[in-house]
Amino acid sequence: MLGVAATDEPVAEAWWGAHDSGPSRLDAEGLPLDELIAREPAGMLGESAAEHWGPRLPYLLKVLSIGKPLSIQVHPTLDQARTGFSEEQRGTGGAPHHFLDPFHKPEMVVAVTPMEILAGVRPVRDTAIDLRSLETVRASELADILEAAGDIRAFIHEALSAGVGPDTLDALARAGQRADAGSSLAAAARTLHHFPGDAGAVVALGMHRVALAPGESLFVGAGVLHSYQSGLGLEIMANSDNVVRAGLTPKPVNVPLLLELLEPRECAPALPTVHSEGAARHLVTEAQEFALTIVTEGRAQLPAAPRIVLALNGEATLHCDDDRIVLEPGKAAFVPHHCGVLDVTTSGQAVVARTPWETERHH
Repeated sequence: MLGVAATDEPVAEAWWGAHDSGPSRLDAEGLPLDELIAREPAGMLGESAAEHWGPRLPYLLKVLSIGKPLSIQVHPTLDQARTGFSEEQRGTGGAPHHFLDPFHKPEMVVAVTPMEILAGVRPVRDTAIDLRSLETVRASELADILEAAGDIRAFIHEALSAGVGPDTLDALARAGQRADAGSSLAAAARTLHHFPGDAGAVVALGMHRVALAPGESLFVGAGVLHSYQSGLGLEIMANSDNVVRAGLTPKPVNVPLLLELLEPRECAPALPTVHSEGAARHLVTEAQEFALTIVTEGRAQLPAAPRIVLALNGEATLHCDDDRIVLEPGKAAFVPHHCGVLDVTTSGQAVVARTPWETERHH
């Protein structure tokens, strides 16, 4: 997709955006995108966006190539991020710092290939049934704790702080082989292939298993427990690094903070609002930082906004004012707000990351 020669090393993510840890650079002069925006925020972002977000692009576009499950995690609300970041900067939040910026991180993923995702909390009864089906003493204890509490928080704390034991994990692996491949039980068992001995595999039983076909999408808001499992996907998110992990990862975990940020109630995975208009599909969520338009084998005109256009496959031709640029597959362009209406024509698929339009915000 990127036109980069393969190596023996994994390539897990590609980013396009203005995040200060790795901003995109302009081909013409090598200027980082965050610096360009800071020089002229009103022209780059639009006056209202610059006034609201400051001189920073509020979203980040990624392509994820998921070869093994990503960590069980949650993201904070905006208030939680602001408070946590402020406290840690004052030295009252402990070390290492867990809030890396004062922003929240809602995100939306769109499947490019079939994807498997664990997201949202399952009904307590269903998770307890799966736990008891393992027929170990520890699994039954965890089921009792889950049902007594009435939500998933105490169950996660007990499983990750006190552990679950090898016999329960072995039982989960065996049960997963017998279960329907589309079940939460089988999905949780599959994590053990990549993370043997990790108690997070039992926590995974408490999440909905979601299968996305190419083109289907999912929204993950603040406090939603989730773990991307496999597949290639587009991801757009608020421009933040705030992630709190607990299981299925070699990275640092913080179970108490995850439980503090977690929305423990049962909830079904959230879906974006999708509106089709000719060759374009517009995907919008409750997030004010981003929206996504996918143009397929045709032409679309998009109103003014700060836009990143990625040629996902096939060429994409962009017209804005008197400027014209042709993007090869895997290449991207930043189209500032001041360019006005953008005309996109593609022989394959072009992805337009952007801020929501006023009509979408009101809707």
